[in-house]
Amino acid sequence: MRHSKALLTVLCLALAVTAASLPSAASAAAYSITWLDMSPSVFGSVVPNGSIFFVPGIGNVTVTYSLPAHWTHGRYQNPAYTVGSVTSGPDTYSWSNYEHFGTIFDAGLLGPESGTITYTFAGTLPAGSVYVGTIGLGATTSFGGGASITTVNQNGTFLGDYIGDVTAGASLFTGGAGTFSVQNSVTNAGGINPWWNTQLGVVRIDDVVSSITVYQSQLRGDGIGVNIGFVRDGIVADEAATWGEVKALFQ
Repeated sequence: MRHSKALLTVLCLALAVTAASLPSAASAAAYSITWLDMSPSVFGSVVPNGSIFFVPGIGNVTVTYSLPAHWTHGRYQNPAYTVGSVTSGPDTYSWSNYEHFGTIFDAGLLGPESGTITYTFAGTLPAGSVYVGTIGLGATTSFGGGASITTVNQNGTFLGDYIGDVTAGASLFTGGAGTFSVQNSVTNAGGINPWWNTQLGVVRIDDVVSSITVYQSQLRGDGIGVNIGFVRDGIVADEAATWGEVKALFQ
């Protein structure tokens, strides 16, 4: 009988932990996003292909890319977006270290042209722990028209734009089964704001992932950026507390 009671207690505890880990519409939560820090490459310099960066609580992140040879690319930061936050429903997501992998398409055909940036993790990361931040996406009706578009083939939830530059356009998020894209929500002739740059759009990845590949389709003359971030709050701590409580039942 004692074993049955203990087993029932364990099951109830497991259900309580599961319920606690699910998003709650009734309560607000504050999350801290840690964006990938691509140092020691200095701002404005190339990030070597195959670079490995250590993220505390996450492990090693390997960055590889396949980009047209005539694109300029590197580690960049816009001070207007380094510190910020977005609110989605009752929840707030804040950060203090946004930077981006920037690509600039200056020479060649009119485009758009495409390239990929892949972030590979040391292990599998849970749904809701990885984030994508897009910035600077342009669109134009000139030269036949077109738009720079960031695409990720994962399920994602758009959490909102952080407005760091009031002249930039709002992000247009398009979601689908197993994919999403972000581009500028407005367009017009030439290459000026608001249609030539977007705000910092933040997307939560809703899948369990071991890597993220970002597909950049880019107009000539445009410079765009992307980075990935992580929310580590409570993942390890909750698991440790749970197993500590379970073990205590049998002591």
